Amino acid sequence: MITAGSNHLPDKKEVIIQGIPINYYECGTGTPVILLHGWPQTSYIWRKLLPQLQQQYHIFAVELPGMGNENPAQSADTQTVARLIRSFCDHLGLESLHMVAHDIGAWVAVAFALENENLLRSLSVLDAGIPALIPEEIFSPANAKKIWQFYFHAVDEIPEFLIAGKEKEYLTWFFSRKASVKDAITEADIDVYADAYTGKEKLKNGFDYYRAYEESVRQTNNFAHKLALPILAVGGGNAQGLNMGIAMQKVSLNHIQAASIPNCGHYIAEEQPELLLELLLPFLKKS
Repeated sequence: MITAGSNHLPDKKEVIIQGIPINYYECGTGTPVILLHGWPQTSYIWRKLLPQLQQQYHIFAVELPGMGNENPAQSADTQTVARLIRSFCDHLGLESLHMVAHDIGAWVAVAFALENENLLRSLSVLDAGIPALIPEEIFSPANAKKIWQFYFHAVDEIPEFLIAGKEKEYLTWFFSRKASVKDAITEADIDVYADAYTGKEKLKNGFDYYRAYEESVRQTNNFAHKLALPILAVGGGNAQGLNMGIAMQKVSLNHIQAASIPNCGHYIAEEQPELLLELLLPFLKKS
């Protein structure tokens, strides 16, 4: 059985890409692996996986522009952000790499793959409602309890106005309801995320990804080709589950390795890190 590791990240690094500071965490040696987090989180989500991953791979856990930081891209649509990540790869000389991404990070990862498949050995996406790939019926009123935030966060100004000053309470609501393993994300962990998103400007930067959702849908739909690279699509058993594999079929030519992790909500890397590693490590090795 694979054992997950500690709660510590390496020292934060920074590079300037197109005038935008990009923060990241680097560790390990070997084939490069880029990790992309989602909302309302940071690269801290990978803390339990890094001790195992860095034994075999050169890890770059990248902070998405504006996602829990004050360094937004010119636009938060997935193509713009993916091109920043491409420039990050070029700056560091990264190629023939794996990409592993969760939530909004997976939105960006799919956009990256569609434009830069030649750079990738594999793509792994974890529990995400990816623009243009998530089934339209998910957004029906009957499913409002699960997807209401897509609409709320997309409204200009109102979310920041209502949430500023109550960031921890708001994020705690998400973690308590979307996680199945209730002790996986502690109050101290929530403090890390709340600090990253405190203040109207940081809130806005994160919400802008939702505000750019329809543009991201349009961009994905503009690609006529499909991906031939290996894809691992993983959902929490109590969240997206095997729907991740169904969604990725829309952009893949090949068989997708799809998995649903039992007793797991949305936050896979934190709720079930050992089970995720048991899927991820063999997949990366053979890709």
